[in-house]
Amino acid sequence: MNAARIVVVGWDGATFDIIKPLVAAGRMPVLARFLAEGAHGPLCSTVPPVTPVAWTSFATGASPGRHGIFDALTLDRDTHEVRFVSAAMRRAAPAWAILSGRGRPAGAVNVPVTWPPDPVDGFVIPGMFTPTDATAFVHPPELQAEIEARFGVCRDSPKLDPDPGRYLDNLLAGVDARCELTLWLMARRPLDYFCSVFMESDRVQHFFWAYRDPAHPLHARLGQAIEAVYERLDAALGRILDACPPDTAVALVSDHGAGPLRRAIFLNRWLMDQGLLVLSGDLAALAGRQPSPARRAVAALARAVLPESVLDARRRAKSKAHARINNLFSAIVDWERTACVSEGIAGGIFFNPRVVTDRAALTARLKAGLLAIVDPETGQPPFMAVHAREELYDGPALGTAPDVVTLCGPGYQVLVPHEIALYGQGAPTGLFAPHKWSGRHEQHGIFALRGPGVAAGLALADAAMPDVTPTLLYALGEAVPDTMDGRVLAAAFTPETLAARPPAVAPGAATEAAATATDGEAAASLADELSDLGYM
Repeated sequence: MNAARIVVVGWDGATFDIIKPLVAAGRMPVLARFLAEGAHGPLCSTVPPVTPVAWTSFATGASPGRHGIFDALTLDRDTHEVRFVSAAMRRAAPAWAILSGRGRPAGAVNVPVTWPPDPVDGFVIPGMFTPTDATAFVHPPELQAEIEARFGVCRDSPKLDPDPGRYLDNLLAGVDARCELTLWLMARRPLDYFCSVFMESDRVQHFFWAYRDPAHPLHARLGQAIEAVYERLDAALGRILDACPPDTAVALVSDHGAGPLRRAIFLNRWLMDQGLLVLSGDLAALAGRQPSPARRAVAALARAVLPESVLDARRRAKSKAHARINNLFSAIVDWERTACVSEGIAGGIFFNPRVVTDRAALTARLKAGLLAIVDPETGQPPFMAVHAREELYDGPALGTAPDVVTLCGPGYQVLVPHEIALYGQGAPTGLFAPHKWSGRHEQHGIFALRGPGVAAGLALADAAMPDVTPTLLYALGEAVPDTMDGRVLAAAFTPETLAARPPAVAPGAATEAAATATDGEAAASLADELSDLGYM
């Protein structure tokens, strides 16, 4: 009553809000059958519900307080350096490393924050947050040469294109390319655990959500762009399922949901207005000199006609300039007079230990002040919750978390300092500003499981991101390490399976990662990559 192998298909940012209407309309027939034949339900993401945090909780079965990833960026309170996260910062072992250590070959493809790769019996092809100029980033190294000979340069998702129609075509082609690579890897060497993540669902929602509005001038042409990507993902899922032997358990996972984004709030502006953040330099200088419309047009033409090798070389050449971007804001903070600052993509607030002597008092002041803000244009509060880190997290990594974590209300997102330099919109003069995206992350993603011992047609409730890996380990007949925070979703399995094989727990090895980030050049190219994808 257990599966011989597990195949995990990741759809980054997928939401039942899009899926259920498509299934009801008969537009996702593969997923409709998959849901009917197994257990499924909404999957509560991490807090905050952002890609690097959530996928790390998926991989490790651990909460952020244990695995140590709280955002895409982190602020060193001593040096004030803003750094990208990487797998080198992860303090808990991922499923593929655990299973490999137990003698079961395992592989992961395109899972975010998996660079540098774990040396497993199998393979790791890192996903988002892998530096573009890393020459050898796949484990084992010889696999990278095979992949590039067959499929070209590894990318976690298609490049952003300023023309939305072309970008949609890129995303659809990206789904097909990821599916081909996935099938080739599955056939090349069957593994006991295999995970492949598709990023296109997340990208299309960030950039195309506004076109869903019937009043948008491009609605007729692009109003169904998100649905088109989901339909292409459905077709890819069908091909992957056809390649799975009958004794395979297949899981479908997304790291968070998605919804509309209408306004950005510049949290650091509010901190400045309150006297909690003091600058020693000019905020407007962060925006720098923006390219003219003519220069933008020439750049767009170059991207369209120049060979990929030339574009990659150009991106590597400007890496050093990008290395400065994350730290432009930190460099103009007066750290002798600043009590706190917001850094990262999720609106976390870091206290300055040189200035703050009463953490509880500052936390209370931030909670009261932030929750009292009302957007004069909409009449809505931009923040729906403000938490002290101790209210959300527990574990050995707690001390590296932001001191205060904010959660935006529907339609809002925090404007991150480095976005001023990269989005070319100028430094905001007020508290609110437009945002480059029209879609944002929401708290609930999706989870579905089908295979030996799994109950058919069952609706799951209260599933959370750290529960996924313990559940998959149980499906494989493996004990769950006691270092995991997640639990086996027992409701997903038949009573006969649970009676014959109750969930077991085994001692887990503590994994203490060195709390060091990528080196300077790698961080620079990583900034360039995220900018190209529209994440910066």
